[in-house]
Amino acid sequence: MMCRVSGTSDRTVELAAGRRAADARVERLARQLRERSFAVWPALYDGEAVARLRAALERVHREAGAPAPYGEGVTWLGPGLELSATGLVIHGLLGRAPSLARGSLPADAVTIVRGALGEGMHLEAVGGVISDHRRRFFEWHMHVGGIDDEAYRRRGWRPTFDAPQRVAMIVYLDEMRADTGQLLIKPRAPADPLEPPFPISARRWEGQVAVEGPAGTAVWMEQSTWHAVLPRAPSDTLRMFVGFWFAAAHATVAERVDASLGALESPDDVLRAVLPGRAR
Repeated sequence: MMCRVSGTSDRTVELAAGRRAADARVERLARQLRERSFAVWPALYDGEAVARLRAALERVHREAGAPAPYGEGVTWLGPGLELSATGLVIHGLLGRAPSLARGSLPADAVTIVRGALGEGMHLEAVGGVISDHRRRFFEWHMHVGGIDDEAYRRRGWRPTFDAPQRVAMIVYLDEMRADTGQLLIKPRAPADPLEPPFPISARRWEGQVAVEGPAGTAVWMEQSTWHAVLPRAPSDTLRMFVGFWFAAAHATVAERVDASLGALESPDDVLRAVLPGRAR
């Protein structure tokens, strides 16, 4: 007697195989983040998710008066809206776009961070950046101190860490290639020196990784990772990304606070599990 496998059974097997492949990828990227200080997942966010994030940033830009997203020095356009050489920096993004508290942070992304920072890690801040071709080559830098990195730079602090304490996850909402503001990363092992191995103004470092990928590509970087950004070719399109900053349970307490995280009314389960005071 012949037994025919139903279409539903075929779909179940297909889904299980896909989940196993995703789990293997998550484990590999978490290990790379621990051992080489960065990880990349091209197109982690699909087209719909990218469009949703872009729409949120575009709305903030419009409400700010649609300023040119570049400035010399630092100008504050309002609470949490900073205009500088980085671009238009939106601090506390979830406070301005509370709808992003649901569906903006994939579970696999959190698992990768947890694989580097350990249990009890939590989200410290969520922000966005809008820039265009006016932003010049963004010299090599790192974000020691996480959301307090500017304070660390002013004080000349560059501490070393026996284990990862902070990780940023950046979601790029544009295609990543050489003429679109490409991210360059210098991988490092945990025991590598923190001093820059080459001049920070150089556009190429030996051993660098040039990130490529479609819109929706996610990049994770440990706080001591040197990176730079190539300038964007002239274009009418704004370049955007959203950043999530995470800290380990054993990390030093940050001076800055993203107050919007404590005011969220209905975050989804993934986000709720990593909110300050609720992380597990």
